[in-house]
Amino acid sequence: MSHGNHRQWHHGSWHEWPIGAKILAVAGGLALVPALLALAAALTMWLWNWLMPAIFKLPAIGFWQAAGILVLSHLLFKGGMGGRFGHSRYRKARLREAMREPSSTAARASSESGAPGAAED
Repeated sequence: MSHGNHRQWHHGSWHEWPIGAKILAVAGGLALVPALLALAAALTMWLWNWLMPAIFKLPAIGFWQAAGILVLSHLLFKGGMGGRFGHSRYRKARLREAMREPSSTAARASSESGAPGAAED
């Protein structure tokens, strides 16, 4: 099968994509996101209704209650909606950097506190 003059646009950056491909990608994303959220809520409902009544004698829940549990857990464990874009990557990079050099951070902290056995400059 010959491919002829078929352009391979998907390897370029977003601004190089043809308009038709951009529209298709955005439409696909808009359809996929709610479908994945509905799947996550349905899975949560199924797991809850399978485990919680048997283990903890809790009542079964419906789809929208499961969706609410997902939203609530996101707010509680991920810290809400703020600071999501860029800031979390920055914090993760700083944490990784700090974990690579634990001895210098510990030495600096102990020398600043005046702890016995602290490194003298």
